[in-house]
This record gives sequence, structure tokens and C-alpha cells, in this order.
Amino acid sequence: MKHFVCAFEDILLGIPVAVVAEIIQVPWKVQEMIAVNPPTGEVFCSLPWFFGRADLPAPHGVRFKPLAYPETLFRAINAYGGTEGSGIVIITTSIETELDIPDAAIRQLPGFMGKLPFLKGVSFSGPTMTAFIDPVALVSRMLGPRGGAS
Repeated sequence: MKHFVCAFEDILLGIPVAVVAEIIQVPWKVQEMIAVNPPTGEVFCSLPWFFGRADLPAPHGVRFKPLAYPETLFRAINAYGGTEGSGIVIITTSIETELDIPDAAIRQLPGFMGKLPFLKGVSFSGPTMTAFIDPVALVSRMLGPRGGAS
């Protein structure tokens, strides 16, 4: 499966290409974890803020295709965006590359990471670890505390 890979401190994060509608440049400084673009209702979620590293540069946004959101999450997204069918953009550190990583190369999460339900697995290339996100679980986790998603 193909993944967009972005560097996040000492690990890489893999975002499945299949769920990405487009990658955009983010020319503004991200000021909070969740922000809404009122004219479009798009919900912007910052990965650096989510991971407690608001100081990291976040020049790219990943606009997701409509995902198979659970109904409660879809209501939370609409509540944030204020419009039906609001979209999600995950703001992230620089996207470095696109890699084709076979499903067989993605391993279960080590025990200490098993408590991170928005990660679906990891792969190792020498000393470098790539953690793969589950977009629906990530958005659920980011919007959950404020949006009431489960």
C-alpha cells in the first residue's frame, strides 16, 4: 500500500495515499489544534499540536477524501465546520516522500504503543521507525474531546 511519509521528530508517520484527496501548502502559522475555515466549513487538525509539539513547522495539509466516519464522528465534524459535508485537513510536518510499503512489512504495534488507537502498525528500516496512522481513528481522537465523537 502506498503512503505519504512525513518526518515527526525521531519517527516517520505514514498516511495512506488511498484516503488523500490532495496535499496543500499551509502558508500560515498554526495557532491551535483545531481550527475551522468558516467560508468552506473545512476542519483543520494540527498533528504537531495534537502530539504536544506546537513548535514544529507544519507546512503541509492533507485533505482527506470523505471517509467512512462513524455517525457520531460525522456529526462532530459537521458541528466543527458548521456545514453538512465539512471536510477534514490534517496539518502536518513536511511530507518527505511517497513509499509503497507492503502490508506484510507493517507489524503490530509494540506494547507501549498499543494504547495509541490512531496508529495501525509500524515498520522498521534499520534504525528508522515508520508509524502508520488510521485516519478515521486519528480524526475521532482529535475531535472526540470537543466534538463528542466516539
